[in-house]
Amino acid sequence: MTIRTKELFTIPNLMGYFRILLIPIFMYIYLNAQSVTDTCRALFILILSGITDFFDGIAARKLHQVTQLGKALDPVADKLTLGAVIFCLIRTIPGIQYLFAVFAVKELYMLAGNLISMRFHGKKLDGAAFIGKASTMITYWCLAFFLLFPHMPRLLQLILMMLCRGMMIAAGLYYLPTFYHFIKGD
Repeated sequence: MTIRTKELFTIPNLMGYFRILLIPIFMYIYLNAQSVTDTCRALFILILSGITDFFDGIAARKLHQVTQLGKALDPVADKLTLGAVIFCLIRTIPGIQYLFAVFAVKELYMLAGNLISMRFHGKKLDGAAFIGKASTMITYWCLAFFLLFPHMPRLLQLILMMLCRGMMIAAGLYYLPTFYHFIKGD
């Protein structure tokens, strides 16, 4: 993939960079939170990232600034953000480390599948399927609830974690036949 300099600085790509820069800010604020207000500040950073995510796609289409870099940058920003939030919640939500493990395995599998397909057959996934987008959205919402209500009933915590895990596993399984056909050379 050849990236032209003007593609680096499109408005949607700048928004993607901004989302990635918000990750350490979120982590710092959340991990050093001393009050509910601090936690709300961290949640605000996450919401700002989500709003920016929503508008970068709109801007790319409206301004005719859809780029290959942007197509790669957006999901990377999503994955880094989700991974950072789940990681931060490990200290406050018992059992969420298992969600982090499922998330990490799924994302590594997706990365490996894409890299192998690109390397040997020049093929890659062209955007996320509905199940992948739904998994990301549901996980974002569940994580926001964990941030907003860290002392929610344990049963609700477990239900939300199972929902996220189930969606992640379903999304990962959905892509199995696609990667199989890519790698097989169909």
